[in-house]
Parts: sequence; C-alpha cells; structure tokens
Amino acid sequence: MVLDLLGRAPAACLKVAPGIPYEFVPEGAEAEWVSHRGEVKEAVLWTGRLSGGAGVRRATLLPGGSTLTATGAEAEVGPMGRFVYEPDGAAIRAHLVAEVAGRVGGRLADPMIAYITGDDPVDTEWASRYEVHEAMPFSVKRLRAALRARQVGNATIKKRASAVDIERLRRDLRLSGDKSAVVILTRIMDRPSALICTPSRPA
Repeated sequence: MVLDLLGRAPAACLKVAPGIPYEFVPEGAEAEWVSHRGEVKEAVLWTGRLSGGAGVRRATLLPGGSTLTATGAEAEVGPMGRFVYEPDGAAIRAHLVAEVAGRVGGRLADPMIAYITGDDPVDTEWASRYEVHEAMPFSVKRLRAALRARQVGNATIKKRASAVDIERLRRDLRLSGDKSAVVILTRIMDRPSALICTPSRPA
C-alpha cells in the first residue's frame, strides 16, 4: 500500500530496508543505498521531482557523502591477480560492482561474485583491498596446512557464495602461531576456493 501511494505522489522520499527486492522499486523511481562507515544502513526511494530519473541506482557513503551511480559499465572477467577488492555493501546492493571495478582497473574472478581482483594497488573509498598471498581450491586440510606453514594463529574469515560454516571451520583449522591473515572463501569460476590474504596498505 505504501509503495502504491509512493507511485501516485508528485514527489516523495521513502526510507526502506536495504534488502528491498528490486521488483518492489516503483517504476520511475530512483533507488539509493546508504552505507555508514562500511555498514549498509538503509535504502531510499525517490520519486517524482525528487528522483534523478527512472531506474537510477545510486550508492552513498557516509559520513563523507560520496556517491556512485550506474553508468552501464560491464566488468571484465579474468584470472585472480595480486590484489582482491571487496566493494562497499552499498555498491553491491545497488549493483554497482562493475563501476567499482572500473575505478580500480580490476576484473571479476567469477562473473557472479562481488569480489574484484587486480594486479595494481589502487586506493578507493568504495572497496577494501587485500593482497593475495595464496589462492587454492577449498579444502580444510589444504587450508590448514597453508596457514600453519605461514604461522597464522589469528585469521579473519570472510565468505561470499560459500556454504562453509565459519565457526566450525575455525575449530577445524586449529590455528596456532603469531601471524595474522584474512581468509576469503568464495567461488572462482564456479569452483569453491580459498584465498589467504593480508590487508593492503594505502598505495
């Protein structure tokens, strides 16, 4: 009912949950996703005179106020490079991963996964960057051995398009050592994969 009223108003702004399905965005509305310090907080629907145009998708970062809009860009798909970029959640929700890839000169390691990879360290507020030290097909045994060889006792585990239970994996890895790493569980060309990384300092 609220969305019906929104569509009939000459101009309106409606705050909605960030997980709103695309099919619920009224025709002619602009949809904006807002992230605050890396956490997606809300989505906003703008209609009528307040809309930037039918079908416009926008992501906004707070507190700085930077915005990113759809340009029609299409991200290339290619092999895993030296770095992996994790786009801000607002850009992912707004389907602007290709636009972020363009900013860092990157590509997608898998066409369906919102991780960007590249060979050069490019700074952007629209993504966190990690240096990839090792990429492998996912296997608990193989991942455990690789982390032990690197003396990793503290691992931040991230996942996207992976069914792995993180807490169970952490127990199974039985980590020990004085080094830290970021482990990314994802798919690369439909193959479950694990990346051993460390945060990359600003270039």
